[in-house]
Amino acid sequence: MHERSSRVKETIKTQSESGDTFGDKFRGRPPQRWKRQKRSRRRTGLRARLTRMFALVAVLAVVITSFGTVNSAFRVIEQLNPELNLGSLRDGGWDADPSAVLTPQQQLARDAGRQIIGSAVRSALFSALLAVIVAGLVTRQLTRPLARLVDGAGRLQAGARDVQLPLPRRKDELRDLTGAFNELTTALARQEAWRRGLMADIAHDLRTPLAVLRSEIEAMQDGVQPTDAAALVRLHGEVLLLARLVTDLRLLSLAESGAISLSPTALDGGEVLRALADAYALRAAEAGVRLSVDAPAAVPLVADPDRLRQTLQNILDNALRYAAPGPVELSAHLDGTATVLTVRDHGPGFRPDDLSRAFERFYRADASRTRDPGGRASSGLGLAIARALTEAQGGVITARNHPGGGAEFVLVFPLALLPLALAPHSLGQTA
Repeated sequence: MHERSSRVKETIKTQSESGDTFGDKFRGRPPQRWKRQKRSRRRTGLRARLTRMFALVAVLAVVITSFGTVNSAFRVIEQLNPELNLGSLRDGGWDADPSAVLTPQQQLARDAGRQIIGSAVRSALFSALLAVIVAGLVTRQLTRPLARLVDGAGRLQAGARDVQLPLPRRKDELRDLTGAFNELTTALARQEAWRRGLMADIAHDLRTPLAVLRSEIEAMQDGVQPTDAAALVRLHGEVLLLARLVTDLRLLSLAESGAISLSPTALDGGEVLRALADAYALRAAEAGVRLSVDAPAAVPLVADPDRLRQTLQNILDNALRYAAPGPVELSAHLDGTATVLTVRDHGPGFRPDDLSRAFERFYRADASRTRDPGGRASSGLGLAIARALTEAQGGVITARNHPGGGAEFVLVFPLALLPLALAPHSLGQTA
């Protein structure tokens, strides 16, 4: 045991020295290799290369400018003082042996040349130093947002999801890039929170039917409970609940990812609602609900008929579950450039805190209601699927409390989706 503990400690120490520790990953800090890369970038990174390039260009410009300035100074002196013989100055007379005997004119030429050259050299050195400093400051200002982006990407790779970078003051491409990075990290954080919540909800909703199945089967195995028709019906109901949950999860993931297959068709909204009411007549009667449809002769609508029917079924299932007994009203009408379908019940409606969460996965206003009055299993995903299917077809769905009481779901499908080849007068024949 002691040897095993020593080996574990050595392994942890080795991992810590290499920088690939689990602690770094889960604390959202970049591993040690990112720090090594950061030190390397100081020598060979974009900032270093830009600084050297700008400094080299600036120094060359200073040298060329200084050379031109010296020649210009010589020409000006010759023009202003023709009596001075500066030809020897350009030929090296200014660099003559100090002990040599020079004429006053040569002495004056040598002194003037030395002053001009010395002034040019000092100016060139000062300008070159200033150019290097300015180049470093400019490249630092240019590359600072990029360095922040690299560090932020390293923190993302290490597992952090709350990375937000300050926006550069200048409104340029780097500011746009930083803003896009912040939006990306925000979306990733939302996705991570959604994933964790989804996994927790799935585990919770799977646990209940599985626990019921296990307890029932173990009771039958122990002889505590008889294996009769009633027990088999209960077990079959729990299996159906599990199957519906798995099916709904797959459908929801396809709809939200845009991978679901859709076949938009010209429909009559009134006919769709009347067909739905006929299909639910028996279940509604058993639940004590009276269904009514209010729609004109032809209401143009473009949607996938199967997915639209599935959406309306999920909404109607919700109405039967929470509004029974009482009437449920289905209606369809045109509103400007859109077709509006509504499903309204006369139940208690939504509580304020429930209304904002109506379309959340696995959310139930009454957690005890996992089945409708007809005994049909509920996965808690019906309204989430309804929203995903509606939005996948270009529509919008909202939930609200009706002023006259009860809950109301409103589906809006824009008529811009209507193919130009299909005229509205022919829709009654295509339902």
